[in-house]
Parts: sequence; C-alpha cells; structure tokens
Amino acid sequence: MHLSLLKFALILAPAVAHTVLLNNEANERQLTEIDLAPTCPLDTVSCQRTDVDPCCSPTNGLLVLALQWDTRWGPSDAFTVHGLWPDTCKGKQLPRNGCDPSRAYTNISQIIDQDPGLRDRMDTYWPSNKGDNNWFWTHEWGKHGTCVTTLHPKCYSTYEPQQEVVEYFQSILDLRDKYDVFSALNKSGIVPTEPETGRRPKNTYSLREFKDAVRAQWGFEPNVKCIGRRLQEVWLWFKVKGRDSYYPVEPWGADTCSRINYQKKI
Repeated sequence: MHLSLLKFALILAPAVAHTVLLNNEANERQLTEIDLAPTCPLDTVSCQRTDVDPCCSPTNGLLVLALQWDTRWGPSDAFTVHGLWPDTCKGKQLPRNGCDPSRAYTNISQIIDQDPGLRDRMDTYWPSNKGDNNWFWTHEWGKHGTCVTTLHPKCYSTYEPQQEVVEYFQSILDLRDKYDVFSALNKSGIVPTEPETGRRPKNTYSLREFKDAVRAQWGFEPNVKCIGRRLQEVWLWFKVKGRDSYYPVEPWGADTCSRINYQKKI
C-alpha cells in the first residue's frame, strides 16, 4: 500500500511542479505587463492643461501639416509633404534652430534607410524641390521634429537610438495618406487644369471652392497658400489626443489666395 502511494506521488510530482512553474511564469508575465502598462491618460487633449507630462501630450500641441503642390515633383495625383510643424498652444512659431541641438541629426537619409518601405514612401511623397532629399529631411527634423516632446528618448520604456526619427516621419506620411487633399478636391470637381503661361492665369478656382471641398470631406477648413495665383500649399491644422492621435481643428493661419490656379503636374 505504501509502495503504491509512493509511486503515485512520484508520478504526480512532475505535474505539480510543472503547474507551479506555469503559474509563476504567468505571474511574472502579469507583473511585467503591469510594469510596462501605459501611464499616460488616453483622453488628454493638447493645449487644454499645463500640468501634463510632456511625454504624454505634446507641449507644443498645435500643429500644421503643410502639403505642397509643386508641378515638378511627386505623383500627378497627390500633394507632397512640406512638413508637420509644432507651434505653441497660442499659435507662436518655435525657434528656427529647433528645440534639441543634441538630436539635430544630419544623416536622416541613413536613418530612414533602415526601413526600406519608409524610404520608398519618403522619396515619393516627401521629395525636396531643390533635389536634395537628405538636406530637406534633415532640416525638417532638426527644426520641427526635435520640438515634438512626446518623441524625446526619455519617453520610451526601451529606446533604440534614433527610433524617434523613424516614428516622426512615418506618422506624418500616415497623416498625409489619411487626409488626401487631392482626392477631397477631386470629389468636389476641383481638378488640376492645363498649364498656362503668364503671371495671371485665367483658369482658376475660388478660395471658397477649395475650403468648401475640404470641409465637405472632413468637416473643417484649411488654409490655402499661393504665390500670385499659383497654388503653393494647403495647410491642415491639428491638435493631439493622447500621445499621438491627431485630430483636425479650424485653421489658425491666414490664406494668401483669392483666385487659385491649380495646374497639372508636368
């Protein structure tokens, strides 16, 4: 009898030990998940409070997405990116040399090359109209990217050098895709026209037509920028919910167009 009990105990022991091990591993995983759980409130809205951790909500919480229409660059059916520019909550511009000289990297192309898919999108939708993409991207990162407080290295639980650069450019391209201005204009019958010579082209749209087309698509208006009558840029304004959920707001800037010549790309 005692021998049978001993055999049963020996058979049972590994199973019990395995169960205890699994329970310990589950507890460790649970503790790890608790330790790494986000501590930032998800419903925080930028520019509503001044006592928020800058890792949880951008201190410079009013941003403008500048989308450019240059007939020499980019796909024929897409606006390209000039940049995403953080401003103060009162709409003031930030320092021309950026906010963190220690992270003013000059090898942005090399950093982006670590993600081939991102590099392809950058070349397509964020080209420099001066022909030097690295210079352009470096300028945008140094002046504007370093001012996004939620991308500071201290905001990451585990930080890989320069990962905030990739995140910055990726999020802007995603925002450009979400707010496809070309498609919004097209849905309202606003399409690029044949090229015209001269300083005052006659084939134009009104500023109100542009603004109404964007409002019809997303419920807010843009700023529209021109050189003379030639369309230069469309600006979309945003605030941020949580760390990086951009939502559109009415424009804070001024328009520089009355009649808009929106020519086909070459």
